[in-house]
Amino acid sequence: MNQRSLHVLEYNKIIDLLTDRAHTEPGRHLCQALQPMTELAAARDAQSETDDAVSWLLKRGSLPFSGVSDLRPVLALARTGSVLTCAALMQTGQFLRAVSRLRGQLPADQWPGLRIGQLIEALTPLRGLEKRLDEAIAGEDELYDTASPQLAQLRRRIRTAQGDVKENLNRILRSHGRILQDQLVTMRGSRYVVPLKAEHRGELPGIVHDTSASGATLFVEPLPVVELNNRIREIMGLEREEIERILQELSAWVTEVADEIARNLELVARLDFAMAKGQLALAMRAMPPVLNDQGRIRLKAARHPLIPADHVVPIDLELGIRFRTLVITGPNTGGKTVSLKTCGLFSLMAMAGLQIPAAEGSEVSVFRQILADIGDEQSIEQDLSTFSSHMRHIVEITDAAGPGVLVLVDELGSGTDPSEGAALAMAVLDHLRRHDCLTVATTHYKELKAYALRTDQVENACCEFDTDTLQPTYRLLIGVPGVSNAFVISRRLGLSETIIGQARQLLSEEGIRFEELISAVEQQTRATGRLREEAEQIRLQLETDKEQLARDRRDLARQKKQVIQKAREEAREAWQSAQDEIDSLMQDIRSKIREDQLAESERLAGQIRQQIRTGLKQVESEIGRETLRVDGQPIDQQYLQPGLEVVAPALGIRGKIAGRPDSRGQCLVMTEDGVQINVPAAALRFAGEHSNETEPGRAGRRSRRRQVMKSTDRLSMQRHQTSSSEIKLLGQTVEEALQTLDKYLDDAVLAGIGSIRIVHGKGTGALRQAVQQKLRSDSRVKTFRLGTYGEGDSGVTLADLK
Repeated sequence: MNQRSLHVLEYNKIIDLLTDRAHTEPGRHLCQALQPMTELAAARDAQSETDDAVSWLLKRGSLPFSGVSDLRPVLALARTGSVLTCAALMQTGQFLRAVSRLRGQLPADQWPGLRIGQLIEALTPLRGLEKRLDEAIAGEDELYDTASPQLAQLRRRIRTAQGDVKENLNRILRSHGRILQDQLVTMRGSRYVVPLKAEHRGELPGIVHDTSASGATLFVEPLPVVELNNRIREIMGLEREEIERILQELSAWVTEVADEIARNLELVARLDFAMAKGQLALAMRAMPPVLNDQGRIRLKAARHPLIPADHVVPIDLELGIRFRTLVITGPNTGGKTVSLKTCGLFSLMAMAGLQIPAAEGSEVSVFRQILADIGDEQSIEQDLSTFSSHMRHIVEITDAAGPGVLVLVDELGSGTDPSEGAALAMAVLDHLRRHDCLTVATTHYKELKAYALRTDQVENACCEFDTDTLQPTYRLLIGVPGVSNAFVISRRLGLSETIIGQARQLLSEEGIRFEELISAVEQQTRATGRLREEAEQIRLQLETDKEQLARDRRDLARQKKQVIQKAREEAREAWQSAQDEIDSLMQDIRSKIREDQLAESERLAGQIRQQIRTGLKQVESEIGRETLRVDGQPIDQQYLQPGLEVVAPALGIRGKIAGRPDSRGQCLVMTEDGVQINVPAAALRFAGEHSNETEPGRAGRRSRRRQVMKSTDRLSMQRHQTSSSEIKLLGQTVEEALQTLDKYLDDAVLAGIGSIRIVHGKGTGALRQAVQQKLRSDSRVKTFRLGTYGEGDSGVTLADLK
């Protein structure tokens, strides 16, 4: 593709917008390298990927790309057999964890053909290496004690020896306090020393390792600890050897699977690139164009993506359907160049697999080449005038003319004598037309307007100008030549009528009639456009009224059903109350009457109670079996939108929906008390259907419903309201922390919490290791990982529960 054309059409700015939406360095590289494709199949494939990314973003949101860095330098080093540093291995471990997280995003309802799901499914988690790196690498220059049994043993020996040295030195501090500068132990050259006053040099036998700047203090290693310090140095040497061995082992493992890591890196970069295209489409409110390779362009309500949304005026443009050359005329700053750039830029974006900000049904062709001459490139150094610079590019364009080429020329023939420039412009347009190019050109020459009127496959267009306000409307009118409006604008700006009249006399009579004819056609087109807009507004209003009427009918039907329902419920409660009263009277009768009258009284009371029950059954049969159930009729999930007021009668919950149902059918509800609870979508009902439960007469029934809740439901609700997604174990012993964590996991699972944050601090790492060992073997835990930068680093562990 012609690089100058990409530049003048500002394709690079679109690429910058795309790159800004990528999350990883490999993904940004793919964005920067994106070029328009000249093959229809390739462009359609790229458009399909973008459309799938948009669908994924709308249904499931963004993918987690944290922890992904460019591992290509690390892999290149590993393939040479070099030993990787802790920093490089930590970077590798973070990438492997990111791959596992991304692989976990694959939905159970994955449907065939979705590119994003296919890319995720192609990822290969390397859980063995990931686990080994998690256990071994503590930081950019540190290994965990658990990296190997030998390393753990050596570090225990070092700590023991250091403790012995400090104990000996503390005794020296206590016994020689008078001759010491400070009561402290310090280090010089990795050896423990004490600060001795210079004047007492001979009073403490030992090795002098350093002197203070003033010379008043000597840093002496007392003889009693020399051997202990030597032992520490010796063990530290063994520790370094063990660390080197571990790094070699881990580096060899990375080398062994370098190809799989590289393939995962390519897939992650492709995922990031695809999601960036989807996010750009959503940000632009773009749509996928219909692609062809027949040279057809039909843009509907096209909005140039680099003009602010509150300023851009949508345009309709077509080319290659009824005509192959479009000549756009009109006043300066009226939108001619923007229309030209919109046509070219949308073609480039569509060929690159990017969606375009236009109405649905817009069509764009794939071209072999797009050639553009837009802007003034006059050069003093190269002795080029405006006309010369334009002609240099026109020569290049005419040489490359042929089928499958889109040509965009701004101010064709300008910069020289008008009559010669107009003649030259018509000859260039004829040349491009004969070579089967698609051409869009802007001009001020009236000769080109007449040329478009009389030439086959050539059409006029103009950018509308409001002569009442002297302002352009930026609307593109196809089939209408534009007028200069020079006399109208001059008159409005205060130029003398005498001068304007004299100017009119200098025009030829034929030229005046031509301009007046064009002006009349333009005015008629504008009037027709206004009538069309008014008719469209009336049509839209009628559709809105029709929809509102249908909603009103549905609301009336629902209200009618609710009134009938309420009456039936009241009747049922009346019968129920009567039955309760009979039962109460039966109790009184039993307690008061004589023994010989008990049987007869019970028979009479039983007959009355049977009549009550018969009436109750009749009412219940009218209400219907579904009405008597506490859960009623479920809500269709398409209506479960954030902000909808709902109730869960079986759980005694009332509130508003805070989020769409997830893949498990759980819906987040914000209760009236401000508590967020995950509730099964099947348990939710419209709030209006149960609003009568707030009436005094319904309080008893609602109370009875709550009393018959299962104990597990009550416990789950309590856990939802009291459980937190974070637990802090700071300051606890390992045993205390594990007991606290075990109880917390029970509460979190019962509360339906999916992800938890465990704060254990950094410290010596013992508590962190114990927590991770607990999570690794716990059946309630799905996955876990250390926090990354910004999440708490190694002082925090994040876990997902089953």
